[in-house]
Amino acid sequence: MLKLNRKFAVTRSDGYYEVRVFHRSRAGKKDPRFLLKCGCCENKFEVYYGGDSLEIGGVMGSVENWREVLLPLLNMKLPGQEQRKRNASRRARTSRAAQTGKSLSQPTA
Repeated sequence: MLKLNRKFAVTRSDGYYEVRVFHRSRAGKKDPRFLLKCGCCENKFEVYYGGDSLEIGGVMGSVENWREVLLPLLNMKLPGQEQRKRNASRRARTSRAAQTGKSLSQPTA
């Protein structure tokens, strides 16, 4: 019988699946790590950390170097990431139609 993970495919309020995060503490010579899994499938990658270095997905770098790379990505807005403003565009069309005296249902020539 197949056992389903109840945390699998949890949808967030922004419409994306929630990333599943697992942590393992230092064990002997093994560095502590975070295991990040996709919310909708079994894709995953590991982030090992210790001292002033991070290894993300097999790429080793200093914490400062990773900040330089990742922080701009987290702060940027890509096309399509912002919330849609359907009501605002509808209101703009309605106000333009009211100013010209036209109805929205009338075809334009």
